[in-house]
Amino acid sequence: MKKISVVLAVLLIITSFFTFAEKKNETQQPAVTVEQLIEQGKYQEAVTLGKNMEAQGNTTAGLLVNIGVAYYKLKDYQNSISYLDQAIAKASDPLTPDTQLQLQAYLFEATIYHEMNNDEKVSEVYQKALTVAPEDKQLLQNYASIMETKDPQKALEIYDKLVSLDPASYGYDASIFAMEKSDNSRAEKYLNSALAVKPDDEQILLAMAKLYLKEKKYQEAVPILEKVITVTTREILKPKLLFFLASCQLEIKKPMEAIATCDKILSIRANDENALVLKAKAYRETKDLANAARAADAALSVNSENEEANYIRAIIAIEQKDFKKARHLCEKVVNLTQNPDRKKEVQGYLKEMKGAR
Repeated sequence: MKKISVVLAVLLIITSFFTFAEKKNETQQPAVTVEQLIEQGKYQEAVTLGKNMEAQGNTTAGLLVNIGVAYYKLKDYQNSISYLDQAIAKASDPLTPDTQLQLQAYLFEATIYHEMNNDEKVSEVYQKALTVAPEDKQLLQNYASIMETKDPQKALEIYDKLVSLDPASYGYDASIFAMEKSDNSRAEKYLNSALAVKPDDEQILLAMAKLYLKEKKYQEAVPILEKVITVTTREILKPKLLFFLASCQLEIKKPMEAIATCDKILSIRANDENALVLKAKAYRETKDLANAARAADAALSVNSENEEANYIRAIIAIEQKDFKKARHLCEKVVNLTQNPDRKKEVQGYLKEMKGAR
């Protein structure tokens, strides 16, 4: 996500201020303008010229902004803010309002306060700007980015509005921030809004799949994973996505579908040990111990130290009453595992099998 550094992007707006040339009237215009002097790096001369024009009664909101810009370039932040405030007041004249100029001046003020490390003022300026343009998406995005660290709940409230205005553009980023803050229901809402507009967007689909897997919503994850597998052009992702799909299918008690999905993985990676282990688990769920054993043995032929393969093969051996094989495998699992619960479980099997043939 874009963090508070987003505010610095507002500096790009400086160039747009130069277009706010002083409105020409019947009085004689200077040979060079304030904005031209700023462009030339002659900031003090720009301030002097701008003030001379003020003294002659040629004050416009655009001129005030340009003087504010010149002061900013001179690192005179207080005078810069003073002139920007005057520009905002002038542009707010109900008889001749200039909403765009007000907004630009507010954004520039926010940048100045950010450089002054005054986050409270930055927030205050954004709130004022939103009274001028409550549905300006760039403004809302910048403000949300600032509030992410200062007030995450406020940031989420801003994202609520931003996503409602443009779910396709902002739903994904907002969902990632919501997930970071463990507000998964909000993240799901954002992603659903985005998918309603862009149903085939791979990035959004992947985020939704990740969310459902995190939430253990396996039933909901299945169609999302199936969809992203069909739309992705990144072949390297498919085995992993297929593995997640097979895992979800097994979780929702559809072992035959899980076996079929594992076979798809194995058609891409013939010796994928994780797919073979999952296939063994799925066959065991169907009570097909012979095929379960074959799949587990195939995984062990790829990696004899695979803890999960050894564990599932040990369980199958116990169920097949092949206690000699089961004891050997259980002893191996005890040596391999770092999981105290699994170690205790397998040691229990070993104790039960004492004396069994």
